Amino acid sequence: MQQRFVGTNNKRPPLVTRAGALLLAITLAVGVYTLGYNNGSASSTPAGASGAIDLSRFNEVLDLVEQRHVGDETEQQLIDGAIRGLVESLNDPYSQYLTSEEMEVMIGDLSGSFEGIGAVIESRSPAGDSCTAIGPDCYLLVVSPIDGSPAKAAGIISGDRVTAVDGVSVDGETLDSAVRKVRGAKGTTVVITVVRGEDAPKDISIIRDVIVVPAVEPKQLSTTAGDPVGYIRLAEFSEVASEQFRTALQKVIDADTTRIILDLRDNPGGYLSAALSIASEFIGDGVVYMEETSNGKRTETRASGGGLATDPSIKLVVLINKGSASASEILAGALQDRGRAELVGETSFGKGVVQTFIDLSDGSGLKLTIAKWLTPNGTWVHKVGIAPDYPVAPATAQGADDLVLTKALDLLK
Repeated sequence: MQQRFVGTNNKRPPLVTRAGALLLAITLAVGVYTLGYNNGSASSTPAGASGAIDLSRFNEVLDLVEQRHVGDETEQQLIDGAIRGLVESLNDPYSQYLTSEEMEVMIGDLSGSFEGIGAVIESRSPAGDSCTAIGPDCYLLVVSPIDGSPAKAAGIISGDRVTAVDGVSVDGETLDSAVRKVRGAKGTTVVITVVRGEDAPKDISIIRDVIVVPAVEPKQLSTTAGDPVGYIRLAEFSEVASEQFRTALQKVIDADTTRIILDLRDNPGGYLSAALSIASEFIGDGVVYMEETSNGKRTETRASGGGLATDPSIKLVVLINKGSASASEILAGALQDRGRAELVGETSFGKGVVQTFIDLSDGSGLKLTIAKWLTPNGTWVHKVGIAPDYPVAPATAQGADDLVLTKALDLLK
């Protein structure tokens, strides 16, 4: 398994943001993380030739606040707030400063087990743009509930707009602060107010619990003609996802099954390395995705080789919806662009920016957007998503037939 910390610089392994979102349960999702940033620490001088930054005004204000403000904030709280404000001034919800306490929470989340309600949210404007301060022009949206979570059991669905927590409006909150109001210990109750489409606001009471996310859920299906189909549901791109996926895929191959359905619906993302490994199971060689930096330079990442299902006689259909985000889109986009799979369902979420994550010296951390990611054909999916080859709206009635899965099985006849 890939180590969480790499080398002496304490940089984290590559990840893809869970829609740049935060798991309401406990999670702070953490972006497409790449290695390499100023030796993993911040510098007191800028990268350019302008020399040292003049921090005299900052020190002057800090001294005045400490000496004259009536509050009892500690110096550390003031500095944390200043750094957070610096990052928030970027107006980029995917760039974040995390305190050491928030870092500990995030590290725990990456194990795939945490306490909370089990949903992934994002801050978006009515036009679909990223935004920071929640309000009339910045919505708190549910990307997807986690399978088997209290949020899903309570009826939270993708696209719900969260307007209040325990009766208090989220207007004026940031994504981080709103999430902190929602998460909590197992057994406690939180009331989430949501707006769904044009409906009136609705209060949903949810009892928090320990959320365990199974990365892979395989099962055997068959077409109407009786042909065997290997179905693999991938819930997230966790640390163990690629290993579990390969095990499930090996069983499909060993059974001489030549029809596979890969279900990425409501998969919010995870480790970039997992997305690359799983794509490589189906793509023998060639580009899986590209990164483009601010200067326009593009870097290709290619399949790692050794895939179990690269034979084109093995038919593959991928299921996506509006909750399929980030790493899911990298995988789906690669399989579609390379002609390896047909996509069925809804247009995906649309998150196509890259972050690097740096551990700071005191245990806090910085997540910073540094690039775009693009599909092998050079398509940027940000705020657009990936359109399926066969658009199929999901059934709305509880217990109704899975129309998306039915279409996939029909294609595999």
